[in-house]
Amino acid sequence: MNSLRNLTRCRRSIHELLFSLQQSRQFVTTHTGIFDKKSIHKKSNTIVPVNVNLPLTWSVCCYAKKAGKEKKGKLSSKVVKPQLTQNEIGDILDLDSVKQSMQDVVNKLKDDYLHVLNIRTTTGAFERVVVHTDDGRFKLSQLAQIEKKSPQLIMVNMSSSPQYTKQVLKSLSETGMNVNPYMEKTTIFVPIPRVTREHREKLAKDAKKMFNQTKTHLDGLYAKHTKTVNSKKKTHSEDLIRNLNNMILDIKQERTAESEKIMEAKQKELLGE
Repeated sequence: MNSLRNLTRCRRSIHELLFSLQQSRQFVTTHTGIFDKKSIHKKSNTIVPVNVNLPLTWSVCCYAKKAGKEKKGKLSSKVVKPQLTQNEIGDILDLDSVKQSMQDVVNKLKDDYLHVLNIRTTTGAFERVVVHTDDGRFKLSQLAQIEKKSPQLIMVNMSSSPQYTKQVLKSLSETGMNVNPYMEKTTIFVPIPRVTREHREKLAKDAKKMFNQTKTHLDGLYAKHTKTVNSKKKTHSEDLIRNLNNMILDIKQERTAESEKIMEAKQKELLGE
């Protein structure tokens, strides 16, 4: 449409120009003595033919405006995410429960970083170690007496629960505290490594492992919740199901990004940066 308007303006300009030239030609013929076919030169009697009826040509360039020219200022590329209320979701899923379940995973990572993954290992870190047994999950403080024999040695007395000694030994080895416990009868000894650059780097790698475990846990929760939502496809609209799945994905991605930032901060702390 803009190109057509510009072409029309160009045509009008050409017509006006031609009309102006025609008027000029008549003025020259009338006031200078130039006739239609020939003219007498003022300084001689030589007759010079002049053809004033030659066609006039004029080069005119018309430039059309660029189609769809962008307006000044940047356009926002932010995608508007769907937001559903619990009333719209109905009985498909408890969205608050989804958010809380994923936040709990992030909170656990924070707690493990705070109490388990430290440069200076304390007895408090061992007390919070979770032990998996056939009878359930227990904190180490519920199964044993923990004592710091020296700055470089922790002693775990399992005399009150000797049946769980092997499980405790396994749990201590998998804490990510970079320790190598060993057992003598019903007592477990845990040598505390010296703070070296190598020890710091090992802890930083363990922080990454903990983050990967958190990420895997979040992925599992996402798969669980979306499976519940997709099972309602027959009784709810396709748009509602799709939007709800997208909201669950957004929650998972936000919690994953939060966990990654926590990990990066912990690694800097462990490496002394």
